[in-house]
Amino acid sequence: MPLLRHTVLGLLLALTAGCRPEPAPDGITVLVEAPPDSVDDRFALTATGQRIGQLIAPGLLTFDDSSRPVPALAESFQALSPTVMEFTLRPGLTFHDGTALTAEDVKATYDGVRSRALQSPKAERYEAVESVEVVDDRTLRFHLRRPYAALLAELSLSIVPAERAGPDGVALQAEHPVGAGAFQFESQPDEEHLSLVAFEGYYGGRPAIPRLYFRVVRDETTRVLELLKGRADLVTNAVSPAVLPLLSKEPGLRVLVRPGTGYAYLGFNLRSGPLADERVRRAVCHLLDVKPVVEHKFHGLAKPATGMLPSTHWAYSPSEGCRYDPAEAARLLDEAGYVDPDGPGGQPRLRLSLKVSTDRFRKSVALVLQEQLARGGVAVEVRPLEFGTFFNDIRRGNFEMVTLKWASVIEPDLLRNVYHSKNVPTEENHWGGLNRGALRDAELDALLEEANRVEPSERKALYAKAQARLDVLLPYAPLWHESSVAVVSRRLEGFEPSAHGFLSSLARARMVKP
Repeated sequence: MPLLRHTVLGLLLALTAGCRPEPAPDGITVLVEAPPDSVDDRFALTATGQRIGQLIAPGLLTFDDSSRPVPALAESFQALSPTVMEFTLRPGLTFHDGTALTAEDVKATYDGVRSRALQSPKAERYEAVESVEVVDDRTLRFHLRRPYAALLAELSLSIVPAERAGPDGVALQAEHPVGAGAFQFESQPDEEHLSLVAFEGYYGGRPAIPRLYFRVVRDETTRVLELLKGRADLVTNAVSPAVLPLLSKEPGLRVLVRPGTGYAYLGFNLRSGPLADERVRRAVCHLLDVKPVVEHKFHGLAKPATGMLPSTHWAYSPSEGCRYDPAEAARLLDEAGYVDPDGPGGQPRLRLSLKVSTDRFRKSVALVLQEQLARGGVAVEVRPLEFGTFFNDIRRGNFEMVTLKWASVIEPDLLRNVYHSKNVPTEENHWGGLNRGALRDAELDALLEEANRVEPSERKALYAKAQARLDVLLPYAPLWHESSVAVVSRRLEGFEPSAHGFLSSLARARMVKP
């Protein structure tokens, strides 16, 4: 971290040392970097929206830190055949409005999200589902058109009341969401403030935290100040690694770390321009030296990545990725027609733009990447954007390069969602496709399609082949896998960070009054 940043943070700590925290509200305050795009999980595409949405309305399943499915609203589940999966709901489930949650609500939720009329950006994920059958109030079966290995990963979708599951219920669910989660919606006076209250009828028992306040604080220095002043109780994965040692020394705060599944990458737009050329993408990747960034920027709270799947994932296979090799980068740029006009240190070979969020840490990382690329003759203009504008540009393909992070990588079928030709964002799919760089490759498509319909024992070998193909195509330059880090106040006890960034342990945590 630059000396100036150390000085500024040191001053903040000095200014707040010994200060009495301001009176805390009757609840826990959680700071987030950006407003949720939606707290209706059927429409939410940002991590913030999905995390809050799942507190309000969980799905049939969730996932533990090892990416294994565990029951949520479902009590149990079993495969009756390669194309039939049966679920039994927990007894006595109720929605926040007091009505019973039955298999009919589950069926209505999935029938709705699969319908074109609802216009959910997640509809494509359920293409393999032929029908949902209600056996009785607590039992239902998913009938598939074909074996679909990734089905369980898609059954964490929030369950909503049947009367809200169709197009007519979208506005009502957006205005006042109802689910069966640990916390129920209380108010959202504006996009930067949202409050939830503990749900008495939650199947896991009423949470010990009476109320959750979510506040959007876009600036990291302000987030740190709010923690130091006692006006915030939880920040997850939104404080720079270099700041964490300073915060860990504060008597009112704790820093909790867990290995994470988040994946950071440099994304390329393959639609047109220099980056449509595979040689240019590879050259850019060969100019990136990830190890010093991980060491000096992340202070060990990240590991270099060779692809989307971390080494701890069951489907991971060793991959070379793209090693740091400036000489090879120069050769590829020459071959692609971007020759050095006047030797090292002179005019650049080509110019590109890089869009990032306005988060200071992410901007500082982008500037390091900019410097590394400049040494290889690639001039990069870094363009920081407010998150809403930034995310909208990415969804609509309005970028050349972008630095982003998948908050969690659980099911390897995410590779199909991110790289398959059918998943390029378009107006037809409401800009919800995750193949935002517009990669189109028939060979990769076939591998990813096969991997999501074969037996589990066959999937790993297919994903190894898919990764090898991605190493050739290079739609992303892999950067690193980040640890999951939570800064927690002493008022919040029992919170455990999730490898995937989930907030679900708030249902089991408790508030300690000062």
